[in-house]
Amino acid sequence: MDIELPASPLFTRLFAESPWTLAFPLLVVAAVLAWWGARNDRVKPILLAVGLLLAAAGTLALAAMRTSPGEHAAETVRALVAAAEAGDMDALRNCFAPDASMHYGSPESPGDDFNRLMSAAEGLRGRNRIESNTITELGIATTEEGEGLVLLGCRTATVSSYGAVPTRWWISVKQQPDGRWLIERLAWIRLLNQVPARGTL
Repeated sequence: MDIELPASPLFTRLFAESPWTLAFPLLVVAAVLAWWGARNDRVKPILLAVGLLLAAAGTLALAAMRTSPGEHAAETVRALVAAAEAGDMDALRNCFAPDASMHYGSPESPGDDFNRLMSAAEGLRGRNRIESNTITELGIATTEEGEGLVLLGCRTATVSSYGAVPTRWWISVKQQPDGRWLIERLAWIRLLNQVPARGTL
């Protein structure tokens, strides 16, 4: 069974990660009220429409000013993907916390420590060098202050693969004492339609 993300807290979803969920209905109602008020020469609906328009604008402005832990996590994961595509081991290493671990099939399964993870990642310079990669999924969630989760889906072609191969990853990113957002736990969930065996990377 595939892993899914938990829902972010409601306030975080509406005012940071998915502001259009709230703003769009407000805009629709504002447009309807403005149209009805103008058509019937009523001032009150038009004023209410202006109020709703301002509320929608305020929601979007608040979202633009606030970056949630889930959004920070997504930024870190994008940097990880770019480093993997380039085979840049230094940039890749800088995406991980020193105590990071990698797991196969589930975040709770036995994992590899950071040194073994980086040793396996060296394959990105050789037999697993990426020739093309497309992100097909980038789901985010905020689980608590200072932690975000990402579900990453990719279709990746390497020098040793026969065409683009779909993979799915679960990634936990936490804010470090120095303020950086780094990956603490990486789980490779799917390779094609299979659970990848430990050591596949």
